[in-house]
Amino acid sequence: MAYATISDLEAWLAPEPAPANATRLLEQASDAIDLALTGAMYDPTDPDVKEVLRKACVRQVHWKMERGDETGAENDIQSMSAGSRSFTRRTVGDGAGGAPRIGPEAATVLRNSGLLTMWPLVVG
Repeated sequence: MAYATISDLEAWLAPEPAPANATRLLEQASDAIDLALTGAMYDPTDPDVKEVLRKACVRQVHWKMERGDETGAENDIQSMSAGSRSFTRRTVGDGAGGAPRIGPEAATVLRNSGLLTMWPLVVG
């Protein structure tokens, strides 16, 4: 279950509408937040915690929308050129693929609330 609703996302994106894939993006954002908070101790039924998770979820969706990479397929791209299409992928040991990604604003919301006390991998 997503931590935020489409209405929450629309309020954040205003005056822009929520994208057609908003439900999926909200679910993915909630999963990313859950992964970032692995090992953290908090009460998910606490209204203040729910508000923090909602805010972080909306910001995570916005970050993914701005990156234009919903699937994370480009997570391991180190550099990219538009002309003649040149891509450079990170090699193993340089943070290549598979690492969980959370946007800087979502991480800030979680960190400022005290839920996130470690430093997740933030890209972008």
